[in-house]
Formats: sequence, structure tokens, C-alpha cells
Amino acid sequence: MNKKRLCRELLNTSEGLVQGRAASGDYRLAAAVLFSAYISLMNIRIAYEYLETCDIEECSKLLSENLQDTFKRVTKDDQIAQFYEQFVEVEQFDPRIELKRSKAAVEKYLQKRAEFAYKAKVSLEVHEVRNSSDQGVNDPQSKDFIRFMSAKQGNDGTTIYEHNHSLRKTKVRETRNFTLNANANFYSLPTSSLASAVHIPTSLYDRNADLLRKIEWSDIDDVYRTHRDETRDLAFQLFCSESGYMRFFPAASWFWDNHVEHLDLFDCRNTEWLVVKICNIIICKLKSPLKSVLKAWLSGFSTALASLAQVICQKYINAATNSKNVLIMLDVSGSMLGQRYEVAKQTTEAILETLSHNDYFNIMTFSKTAHFLDDCEGRNGLLQATMRNKKALRNKMNNASSEGKAEYEKALPQAFTTLLNLFTSVYANYYQKTGKFYN
Repeated sequence: MNKKRLCRELLNTSEGLVQGRAASGDYRLAAAVLFSAYISLMNIRIAYEYLETCDIEECSKLLSENLQDTFKRVTKDDQIAQFYEQFVEVEQFDPRIELKRSKAAVEKYLQKRAEFAYKAKVSLEVHEVRNSSDQGVNDPQSKDFIRFMSAKQGNDGTTIYEHNHSLRKTKVRETRNFTLNANANFYSLPTSSLASAVHIPTSLYDRNADLLRKIEWSDIDDVYRTHRDETRDLAFQLFCSESGYMRFFPAASWFWDNHVEHLDLFDCRNTEWLVVKICNIIICKLKSPLKSVLKAWLSGFSTALASLAQVICQKYINAATNSKNVLIMLDVSGSMLGQRYEVAKQTTEAILETLSHNDYFNIMTFSKTAHFLDDCEGRNGLLQATMRNKKALRNKMNNASSEGKAEYEKALPQAFTTLLNLFTSVYANYYQKTGKFYN
């Protein structure tokens, strides 16, 4: 059979099958038939002596034209394009310009929130803690009696326990209750703008006199309302005290760890907060109401937004244990050979387990000379304490050999120099970008 005629017959046969399947509405089967037919065409073996260049070119051209025509008939891409022409408008754009526009929008967004945080900070600074007696703040008949809107109860009622063997308690009726309404800015979450709500951890007594005075001191609801009126899409405004209580506006029903048993394990001091510095001024502590969303979003954003560092210097800390820079010095001299090195290695691994993603670390092995297990591309710095980095340094510890004499006089200066250079570089970069000293 002539090879040209063979190609044409196979193509015509496959086209007929595809059109038949497409006409019946079975486009998936039509595509399968088309694919199978062309695979069969590719598997046809023709003796080399019968092939000519012009024949191969003609067959390939025929195959290309037939493929394009068949795909157009099956997919109807031209009709789809015509259909959408009346609904959409094609617009060309420069990705670099769009990226700059996105960067400016994010920068403006964060700058506005930082201004709100700074205003809240200034307002708190001008407040003074009221000088009232411990008995007065817990005496409902006293003018110094302190109430607050409890996030857990939804009102300002409370129960006062006497500090004696009688364990007598006095229940104080509420004077205000939260009226919660669906808020479109919070994905229809019911909130109340009557007042800010105060959360107190389960482990704290909510009528402690010092705690009550601090709660009253942090009441700046007028500032929170002003911020909300200026920016309607503003999220929760939160204030966490070192005493353990958290004030947030607008108020919302508390999310229990176990709603049936009213189990509450939350403590704002044990959550991650973002410390923002702008123009050398500590603004305040900001926290996303959606846990870790802000952190994941910022870290995953385009590297082109790195220029934001000229305005914002950010770092995540943990309110219970601040982020740490840890440099572990591991003696690998001859005296550490055998069991001693195994004990030192296990101790080092135990230390690494206590580090979180907020921490930075490195391991320096030393004997006659000192060097880092990971030199950070020649910079001799610290690594973020991720699972990957900790695993990599553990593997390198297994390959370390014990030999020579431990010369601490060489290792200690290098270790302290490395740690001091970390702070020096941060200060220098900040001063270079802002022209101001870093507090």
C-alpha cells in the first residue's frame, strides 16, 4: 500500500470517528479516539529505502493540518473565544508595573495599620493607673469598684470571693450586655461595638486588685472606634498585657477549646506577636486574628517586596519566650573521643529540640581550630531553626572526628565575635536605610 495513501486513510478514518463521538456529545471519548489513532500512525513502520525527504515532509504537514483542524472541531475554541468577546476585554499589562502597584498597596496597608497601633500606644502612655485600694476595687458599694466587659460572659457581671476560710462569694449583677450582630467585615462573625471585650486566662483570678487596675488603665475604646470609623475594613484591634489579660475590639463571643465544658486554654502571652518598628519608633504589638495567616502570607510574598524593609523592620517573637540566637560550642578534641562525644552530641540534640522557627542557631566545633558546621555561605552566621536545618547539622555532627587539643582561647573570641556581628550588622543596615539609630 502506498505510504501516502496509508497516512491519508488513517487520518480520514480517525477524523470520522472523532467527529462521530463529538457529535454524540462524548468529547472525552472523542479525544481518546483521536489520541489512539495518532499513536497508531506514529507506530507505522516503513522501510528506510522507501522513504524520501519530500514524503516525510508531506506526511508531517498533512498530520499537522489534520490535527489542527480536528482539534478545532472538537474543542470549538474559536466559538468559545467569540462567545467571551462580548463579556471580557483583553488588556495587556506589564508584570513589573503590576508588582510595583501591589507593593505600594501593601505598603500603604501596613503603614495605615502601624499608624493606628502608634496612636493606641500614645493613648495608653498618657493614661495613668488609678491609685485605688485593693478593697475599693472589689467593693460594689465603693466608687472605686471596677467593672469590665468579660469576653467569656458577654457582660460586665462578676463574682467576688472573700479571701478567708469562709469561701463566701458575692455575685454582682451585670449592668451591660453585648448585643452581637453579624459583621460583614468579619465574614459575618457576630460582633459588638458597645465596648471592647477582655479575656482573662483560666489560670488567673479575674478579681485580682492589680489586674483590675491594669484592665481599667487599658480601656481606650474611643480610640478603637475612631480607627474603625477611619478604616471600615479594619480587623480586630488587640492589646495583650504582660499580666495575661487581652483586650480586643470589637467584642465577639469567645471561642472555647471545648464549648460544652467551657474549657479555655488560651493565654495571649503564649502566642506569636509581630513587633513593628517604623521610623525608629516602637509602634505596638500587632497580631492577626487568624492565627499564623499573617506570618505565612508575609513570608510567602514576592521577593520584590523586600524594599519594604526600608520602612518596616519586622520580626516574630514569642511572648512567653523571646526569640533566641544560640551558638553551641562543641568540643571535638581528642579527650572527647568515644562516650564523652556521644553524651555531648545527645546534649546538643536536646538543645536543638527546644528551638522553634523563631530562633536562630549554629554549631561550632573546635579543637586546634574552630569552624562552623554550616558556614552560611562563608558568612559564619546563624541559621533559622527549621526542621531541615536542624536535621542537616545533626548529620554533620555524626561525621565530626575527635582529635587534637581543645584551644578555648581561639574558639571563644570567634564565638563572641560572631554574636556581636549579628547585632552590629542589624544596627548598621537600619541606620543606612533610615538615617536613624535603632533602639
